[in-house]
Amino acid sequence: MAITAAFVTPVQDPDFWWHIRTGRWIVEHRALPSHDLFTYTVPGHAWTDHEYLTEVLMWLGYSATGTIGIAIGFGILTFVGFLLILAASRPGRQPYVIVGLGLALGAAAGGPIWGPRAQMITFLIACLELYWLRGYLAGRSRAIMWFPLVMALWANLHGGWVIGFAFLGVAFVSEALKWLADRSDVEHRMRMQRLALVGVLSVLAVLATPHGLSLYLYPFQTQGSAAQQRLIVEWFSPDFHNSSLRPFEAMLFLLIAGFALRRPSLYDMLLTLLVLGLALQSVRHVALFVAATTPILISTWSEVWRGGSARRGWRLGSSPTSRLMAGVTVLALGLIAALVFSRIGGSLADEGSLTVQTYPVGAADWLAANPGVGTHMFNQYGFGGYLVYRLYPAESRRVFVFGEAALMGDELLNSYEAVQSLHPDWQKILDKYGVDYVVDNKDAALSNVLRTQPAWKVAYEDKTAVIFVRQP
Repeated sequence: MAITAAFVTPVQDPDFWWHIRTGRWIVEHRALPSHDLFTYTVPGHAWTDHEYLTEVLMWLGYSATGTIGIAIGFGILTFVGFLLILAASRPGRQPYVIVGLGLALGAAAGGPIWGPRAQMITFLIACLELYWLRGYLAGRSRAIMWFPLVMALWANLHGGWVIGFAFLGVAFVSEALKWLADRSDVEHRMRMQRLALVGVLSVLAVLATPHGLSLYLYPFQTQGSAAQQRLIVEWFSPDFHNSSLRPFEAMLFLLIAGFALRRPSLYDMLLTLLVLGLALQSVRHVALFVAATTPILISTWSEVWRGGSARRGWRLGSSPTSRLMAGVTVLALGLIAALVFSRIGGSLADEGSLTVQTYPVGAADWLAANPGVGTHMFNQYGFGGYLVYRLYPAESRRVFVFGEAALMGDELLNSYEAVQSLHPDWQKILDKYGVDYVVDNKDAALSNVLRTQPAWKVAYEDKTAVIFVRQP
């Protein structure tokens, strides 16, 4: 109950705004965008909208309930993911204190990632797949055979579907190595064959999208983009000087210490290495690390506890339940629920003020009220989605760049960086694209330099954004 407060948060993902605008376009046109809609810089770029179904659902939810409904909806998705993590941990077999602490640490470790964003759909489905795989490898369930149907849905919801094959591959390799070590064990060979069948059917299931074969290439275009890896914060490696990543750091140390004390299974070791490599490469993959390793952390330290308690007589049990203890428990749960709802309510109540502080709300108002000013915009990358949401389809208000980085392409992203970072040719780039007005953060380096240029004049300014207009 307590960790729910970490999942229901205000909308702070700048991509949210262009996602809902795209969803609205799809609903209105009853079609998918085949090329860029929102910029004047790359209108000819082909668009593989890998999350079109999520965008439609986000727009329908937003139009019916606003940002509060979106925040609650994605919070529920994340919470269901943690219920699957809990189920994969087999809580009835583990000390409840270790289960609770493990879940709390996992929720804290993913703190920078949770929120109303399409990535939470991949987190939820990854949790489901990992739960099914753990049950299958333990011989408890064959639910993983249904995974190709899930993959067909996943491929229409979010581009993170590719991680599903990585998880299947880890399970297949672990079973293959066990079979090679003991070829008389028929069970490992049969599991290999079934996992291979699930993998082949899942590959075919990805074709059940409007994009067909082009969707297979999308994840590799993103991973192979040097500009995205260099410029977009989510793709940066974790900065452990950031206090919000300390719980993730703690999980790393606890996993290493746990593996030193209790040897992990081959599957757990391979899975941990996979998600650890992903999480150290990119902070956005910390959510996958939490999904995969929280059950491992709980199981490992439960084994450590059982070994130590057997030797020393330690206990995590309790006395027989009394009416007094039952009453105390009910009161405690009531207090926790009240605190959680209070925390969520207070957080969502700040939505409006946070939007004004984070996005160019006033600047968008000014641009909408002055349609004759400017023809080609240069905008800060994080502002692009909100400006698309507010100003599309006005021709003179099409943005320079927005958050669909794969659609933008490395050439445009590099041009954007050159201007924003004031490379020697920054003015030539603005001239190349015919930029005659700029929407940027108030105190950005580019804004500070434009204030000194006679050719540029401040047309609007508030605490968040400033608009410069080129003088004739």
